[in-house]
Amino acid sequence: MEEYDLLTEGQKKSFAPRNKIFLAMGCFAAAIFLWFCQMRFEDAELAARIAPEILRFHVIANSNSKEDQDLKLQVKSFLLEKIYQENHSEESPDKKKLVSYLAENQERLEQETEQFIQNKGKSYPVRINIVRCEFPEKYYGDLRLPAGLYETAQVQIGDGLGHNWWCVLYPRVCITKDALAVIPESSKKELEALLSAEDFTALKAERPRIQIDFRLLQLFRQLTADK
Repeated sequence: MEEYDLLTEGQKKSFAPRNKIFLAMGCFAAAIFLWFCQMRFEDAELAARIAPEILRFHVIANSNSKEDQDLKLQVKSFLLEKIYQENHSEESPDKKKLVSYLAENQERLEQETEQFIQNKGKSYPVRINIVRCEFPEKYYGDLRLPAGLYETAQVQIGDGLGHNWWCVLYPRVCITKDALAVIPESSKKELEALLSAEDFTALKAERPRIQIDFRLLQLFRQLTADK
């Protein structure tokens, strides 16, 4: 005799709703997965389009000790202030000019940063390079930069084994003290001028949020609970 035939009538009747719940949950999980893949694909395409116009800034601490992490933030502010001050004469310095400035002044900037670190009681070598880095999704005020590969002014302090700090060097989203909760309008206008209207709008658009109705899970638990 089949195992199904050994079940009581009540147990047989419970199979149908249980199967429906399993099917509904499977469809829901598949939909979430497909939605996530689609968002990742769209973000990758958006990042690839806007990356050529953007220069990120990446500072890597020597270690995760409190002293080295504090020093990382001090170095960040020191370099940002110096870079912006030395480029203030340019009415609208573009990314290419800023990259050229960093390449031409690399050794000097490294030496001056090392001296700054020594004045803080530490002795670490500093390396400043233009590289291509993978960045996670990041919000700057009401703008969202998607995850992707970006050209980056990367600063490594000492062994470079600590947590990092990043922002956008061009257009000027980095602020010497901290990344602001609200981006200056001048920076927004500069970014808007660099990108297509569609891409700039995409950076301002809020990502949809999915709210999961846990009543489905509660119902599933009730149906599968031992009686």
